[in-house]
Amino acid sequence: MSSDKNGNNKRRKFFRGVTEVSYVRNDSGSGSADNTGSSKSSKSGPKKIKLKKHRVAINVIASILGGIMILAGCGCLIMYTYFHRINYQEIDVNNPKATNTLRPANIQTSGSGSTEEIVPYSGELLNDPMVLNIMLFGEDTRADAENAGNSDTMVIFSIDTRHKKLKMLSLMRDTFVEIPEYGENRLNAAYTYGGAGLTVATIQKNYGIKLDRYAVVDFASFKKIINVLGGIDVKLTPEEVDYINWQTWINDQDEYKNADPYYKEDIRANLRYIWLTTIPEEDKPINKDKLTFKEDSEGVLRAKVHLNGRQALWHARNRGEEDICSGDDFTRTKRQREVISIIINQLKKSDLPTIMSVIYEIGPMITTNIKTSEITALASDITTYLGYEIVSEAAPNVNTLGSLFYFSSDEHPVYINGYFSSVILIRNWDDFRQQVAEFIYEEQVARSD
Repeated sequence: MSSDKNGNNKRRKFFRGVTEVSYVRNDSGSGSADNTGSSKSSKSGPKKIKLKKHRVAINVIASILGGIMILAGCGCLIMYTYFHRINYQEIDVNNPKATNTLRPANIQTSGSGSTEEIVPYSGELLNDPMVLNIMLFGEDTRADAENAGNSDTMVIFSIDTRHKKLKMLSLMRDTFVEIPEYGENRLNAAYTYGGAGLTVATIQKNYGIKLDRYAVVDFASFKKIINVLGGIDVKLTPEEVDYINWQTWINDQDEYKNADPYYKEDIRANLRYIWLTTIPEEDKPINKDKLTFKEDSEGVLRAKVHLNGRQALWHARNRGEEDICSGDDFTRTKRQREVISIIINQLKKSDLPTIMSVIYEIGPMITTNIKTSEITALASDITTYLGYEIVSEAAPNVNTLGSLFYFSSDEHPVYINGYFSSVILIRNWDDFRQQVAEFIYEEQVARSD
């Protein structure tokens, strides 16, 4: 210890954390007490210091835990508020082999689990605890007490945590199926007869796949959802642009509906050159003169076009129009899956607060039987799911025409309500179910041969 100019010992101070510790060192090294207190006080001093430090640590830990609990409580409240805006509606699938229980295993993200094979369809619904199947419906009218509306968009959206994939399987609306209690008809007729419940029951009965949940978005809500996202960028051919512009012109336009055929033909022939200036900006056609079309890897001319909700809806509904755009139901379902993929990829680039904001905005536009607690569990891993590979297909696949399915014809006529109807006829349902199962469950499905 140093001394002052008068030779007196000086006291040194050290700071350890929030506790000030003072001690005096005797130059002779023989004393344990300082000059201001007894040996008793020197022994009790460290105990008081230790107790003081202990109390401070407890207070700090308690404050941290309290803050965490407050944040967790606020987070739960926010999550509940966000997801409670979604329209919950249970359905009755009228199928004793189906269940409306979503097991916790369905939302695992580890990618690990049982490697036991799923047996081929034999009357039991196929399911894998690591694959969550959500049936997506696009409805062209809102359901009411007397009319369930129509659904030309039917996609099985699978979250496959086993293979870390997001899968989309479009079910062709004209597939000839057995509708419980209604007999044979097109698949989309099930929605008209009994909405989502009857359609899910029909799909499970014919396709043999367990559907865990469903979600419905009507066309008006689809437009709003796209607008909430700020629009989407889609690569379009010149014909696809013409189709969107065509629908923009004729949709709800009495001038066109009441016009003579020659006028209609003139509008159709010259649509691609018309640029309207007397309608609201959001309803204007796409100006093709400002687009740059380039050949893609398939040798097809395409240009990136930013679509608003209305334009995106017409693109998703495009199955061709004579003299304007070629296409059919197969190309339409492909466009629908591409739009969903674009939305997912767009969300991948967003941070979690932005994603939550989008969920908050679009919640009231979705009708589903996914419970709030289930949505919360899924949302907690949404960034993981958005990182999965996206794969898509149609059932049946157009490339299997002749081998797996064929169309009704004079040779194979099908009559619905007394009228000849064009439908898709499955050649062998066992083979077809196997193909569907292999797409959803991959190697987990055991081959029947």
